[in-house]
Amino acid sequence: MTRRLLAVVTVAVLLVSTGAQAGIEDRDWCLTSTAHFDLVSDLPQDEALALLGSLDRFRSAASALLPGSIATDLPPLKLLVFARSRDFGTTFNSTVLAGFARSSLSQSLLASGPDREGRHLHRNVFHEYTHYLLRSRAALNLPIWYEEGLASYLSTLSVDGTGMVVVGRVPYRYVRGAILSPGVSIMDVVGERFVLEADHHEVSNVYGVAWALVRFLHHAKAPDGTRYADRLGAMLSAIDEGMSSVEAMRSIMGIDPAGLLLRLRKYYEKDELPVYRFRTETVDRLAFARRCLDGTEARYALAEAAAFRNRKFALDLYTQIVDSDPGHVGALVGLSKLVDAGLALEFAERAHDSDPDDPAAGIRLAELRVQRCRGSGDGQEDKQKASCGQELQSAIRLYGQALESPVHVGAAAYGLGIVSLAVDQSNDALRYLRAAHARAPWSPQINYYLGEAYRRVGDLENARRHLLKTAYWHPEESWRNRALQAMALVDRSD
Repeated sequence: MTRRLLAVVTVAVLLVSTGAQAGIEDRDWCLTSTAHFDLVSDLPQDEALALLGSLDRFRSAASALLPGSIATDLPPLKLLVFARSRDFGTTFNSTVLAGFARSSLSQSLLASGPDREGRHLHRNVFHEYTHYLLRSRAALNLPIWYEEGLASYLSTLSVDGTGMVVVGRVPYRYVRGAILSPGVSIMDVVGERFVLEADHHEVSNVYGVAWALVRFLHHAKAPDGTRYADRLGAMLSAIDEGMSSVEAMRSIMGIDPAGLLLRLRKYYEKDELPVYRFRTETVDRLAFARRCLDGTEARYALAEAAAFRNRKFALDLYTQIVDSDPGHVGALVGLSKLVDAGLALEFAERAHDSDPDDPAAGIRLAELRVQRCRGSGDGQEDKQKASCGQELQSAIRLYGQALESPVHVGAAAYGLGIVSLAVDQSNDALRYLRAAHARAPWSPQINYYLGEAYRRVGDLENARRHLLKTAYWHPEESWRNRALQAMALVDRSD
């Protein structure tokens, strides 16, 4: 059975693999670690260290500019940085994506490369790291136009050797081009809550408009001489609590978005707009450890990062790993997330059999066993319910073992919270989901289940607060509607 399953996947991959993918995994990929960062990159050592030095200074400076403080109980962050933009594009199956940041309960990932002309690597990494910092603080859920605009605004931040920070520099040609010919209504940009043209990162005029707008709000003055920045926090809080960006801008900032584009064009006519300057702490020499990855490690790092955007590429690399090492737990878990349900369970079981103490394998097997209890809608529900108790108890045991892992405790707690709701153990669900929420308070989905747990134990005020977070901030309409339906139950119980 093992060889048959592997052959099925191998044949499928060979049918879809392309020659362009060959070679990326064979470059000189090395891991460079500092006190705050783990960087996997094919950059030469001096360039990798220069990037980490710049990012460490950026971390120190940006901490003074963002609300709140970084939570102490955060998943680790891995940086994957490409020396070549074409390698980044091939890995993530995109001709326009410059970078991204993905948060999760077990590990956050920041991936980036230079632009297509081989420039702006540091700026792209700063942009994506800002997204990570915003998630790690999670004081507010931000509309996407503001989050992307702020990430671009901070991407030009610089810190010199004395610790002098300059923030607010403007790439005039790019910003002016965006607002002179945006190709989109600024009302549409401000009105967008969740997505700004998902596959047009940074090169799109939409991002230029967002950048211009955020820089304007942070630096410009209103006609009465007051600073818009003084009211910015109140506006963002109102949006977090459900107000539309358009209404918040009108009622709190005193700005009509319909006429804003003309104001932006007037504002950016000046060639030397003022910047902010302040000092931050820096270190003279950055302590680091460095080692280069072997072929299996490099393939696994690339496959794990690429899986959500480039299934074919990830399948190819995972299959290469399992072909040479049939018991590789990480690759087996990765394959279980990319194949159909039947094969997924078999790969997850193989991973768990290879190492019963591996928390990632245990969590994946638990997830799949819980999924089997949801019912297929094909008339087999009674038969499934007969075995569902055993499946759920097995999942509880697997999640419980993973709770002992500092890295995976958030994912394990989240899984246990959902299972506890399924078996009507509401107090247990509340305890586990609060632990998961502590790691990702911004997550609309975690807020939904936490709100449901609060509703079941009768804490209607907290139930309403967390369900509203989902209703306002989940990007999928089905989940927003689900939260509103749960809110109706809360209102009837009040």
